[in-house]
Amino acid sequence: MIPVIADNIIFALQRTGGISVVWNELLQRARVDQDLALKELNYTDTKRFMERYRVPAYKATTPAIFHSSYFRILPQPDVLNVTTVHDLTYHFYRHDLPKAVHLWEEQRALRHSEAVICISENTKRDLLRFYPWVPDERIYVVYNGVSKAFRPLPNVQKKGYLLFIGNSAVSYKRFDVAQEVARLTGLELKTASNVSREQLNTMYNEALCLLYPSDYEGFGLPILEAQKAGCPVIAQNHSSIPEVIGAQGLMVAHDTPQRMAAEMAELVKQLLSRPTGTIIQNGIENAKRFSWDITYAQTKQVYENIYHNHHL
Repeated sequence: MIPVIADNIIFALQRTGGISVVWNELLQRARVDQDLALKELNYTDTKRFMERYRVPAYKATTPAIFHSSYFRILPQPDVLNVTTVHDLTYHFYRHDLPKAVHLWEEQRALRHSEAVICISENTKRDLLRFYPWVPDERIYVVYNGVSKAFRPLPNVQKKGYLLFIGNSAVSYKRFDVAQEVARLTGLELKTASNVSREQLNTMYNEALCLLYPSDYEGFGLPILEAQKAGCPVIAQNHSSIPEVIGAQGLMVAHDTPQRMAAEMAELVKQLLSRPTGTIIQNGIENAKRFSWDITYAQTKQVYENIYHNHHL
């Protein structure tokens, strides 16, 4: 049995979001895994100032693996740290003090980690671009999964709107491109944030398509959610998106916002004028490549590799 300490700090930092989804899916499986002795560190009622940047106030009494949900380490003898890198957004899009603080935290975690999990090959490439000193043999690529909650609904009618997922105020998500596509096609644009999975699945089922013009993604969960729900996806051919959307995915070139919008609008018009059955089926088949069970199994394999290699 492998002792694993799960640092649940992410739930004190955000209520929703991709990292919270990933961590929750891992925890659900680890809690019932008889091969692990799981200890969870929770912080919903923590009183310590700036807890997210501090070493956890926990003393491991036996050799263990420490896996933080957000760039923390447990610097104790016989504790092996595991860090998951979801993206390198701060390197590209943040500035000044927030960037400096995050990079300090990120670098500290990487320097003290026995294993580094990247959620896509693109994230691994970005990691090695900024941190070439991280040994390649310590890096594992483990893709995210997609929830079974996303599925075609038999009694939901298509309403023909365009759907945008994400924070519209974040510049690299390119909400401006989605707005321009709506203007060019004359279709309604709806945004979804802070909605339940059930509500989001209904929106995928109702939409004509998901617009995903993001300039940068560490993975791109909404792509798979939409595909699994039978919703066509039109995305930008950049960062991790080609890995996730599949060989048959509808993508436009990484270009100026105006050209991206024009190309996306043309693809939207094609969806309106042609049968979409093949596109929908291709998406459903592509989404089958990903599951949270696979994500968990591969994460567990990382634990086993480093634990037994160090004879703990």
